[in-house]
Amino acid sequence: MTGMTNDYQQPIGNALPNWKPCPRPERVILEGRYCRLEPLSHTHAADLWAAWSTAKDSRGWTYLSIGPFIGQQQFSEFIETAAQSNDPLHYAVVDSSGKAVGTLSLMRIDPANGVVEVGFVMYTPLLQRTVQATEAHYLLMKYAFELGYRRYEWKCDSLNGPSRHAAIRLGFRYEGLFRQAVVYKQRTRDTAWFSILDSEWPQIKLAFETWLSAENMPDGVQKQGLTQIRESLKDSIPAKNRTVVQVRALEANDRAAWLPLWQGYLTFYNSQLSEEITDLTWQRMLDASEPMFALGAFDDQGKMLGFTHMIYHRGTWSAEDHCYLEDLFTAPESRGKGVGRALIEGVYQHAQSKGCGRVYWHTHETNAAGQALYDKMADKPGFIQYRKYLK
Repeated sequence: MTGMTNDYQQPIGNALPNWKPCPRPERVILEGRYCRLEPLSHTHAADLWAAWSTAKDSRGWTYLSIGPFIGQQQFSEFIETAAQSNDPLHYAVVDSSGKAVGTLSLMRIDPANGVVEVGFVMYTPLLQRTVQATEAHYLLMKYAFELGYRRYEWKCDSLNGPSRHAAIRLGFRYEGLFRQAVVYKQRTRDTAWFSILDSEWPQIKLAFETWLSAENMPDGVQKQGLTQIRESLKDSIPAKNRTVVQVRALEANDRAAWLPLWQGYLTFYNSQLSEEITDLTWQRMLDASEPMFALGAFDDQGKMLGFTHMIYHRGTWSAEDHCYLEDLFTAPESRGKGVGRALIEGVYQHAQSKGCGRVYWHTHETNAAGQALYDKMADKPGFIQYRKYLK
């Protein structure tokens, strides 16, 4: 979301006047340091069956729409059919010995909109929790972004905890839940959606490359985890990427720039509010008699990059008022550039000027990127929020 509006002052997305459909991914070999991806072929079937045969049971197929297979012949028939498919476009993960130890695919390929999904991730026990498992994902998403795709998706059964955790570890951002989206294996599935955008890819790519480097992988054993590296890159923003940010109180003439960011914030949390509530919120934040305040972050050209809203209230545990930081949002293209940190520091200064003894806030458990910043700026006391709507 941006601060752009049309002639009716309605918020609209960034213009893409030079956008052209992306080329379709092809059957190419993608070389890595620890593994390579090859277009899936019937010649991989024997290796893959042998690798799957090392599994103690069939739990690896629980959240896949296919399998388990009765025997090698049925499995080989599936591989031969999958190898001929253009969407999904399957690749075999081949280790340093030349044996195929897993597969994954690019699917729901949408060149017109620049969207593609990674799916049919079938990692055998020989591939699971290895460096090659991570590098295979890196190679495939790198290929997709080099083709010009704008959005790289990951979807899974919402009950598939390992898949959800893997998505977050790899740098995907959780977007929401599609309830009762799929019926498979005679059961219902709520689908969890994750994505990486092209604007996020450069930093995620650098984290992968740092993690896979010889310096971090002496003898193939990591010195630093992938998530740790990625978050450290966010924390140590290169000077060329650092945005000069001015944080100040929002004013009446900031509404046009604030509104699309507010809508982007609601979209991030899959929420909708009426225009009446939006108008009332804006009025209250600018009303000097209200305990609500709003700060905006602006670049050196005066463009609004993000906002935060806070509410002051009394408490039962101290004489000083408390400051509740209710909302914080930064424009997607401004993330990783210190804007969120600047806004939180602005809240701290504002609260101190009001004589507050504490600033606190909540975030959703799936907001991993936000938590990585918040963990550096405040304490996490461990309380759980309960909520009951009365209307």
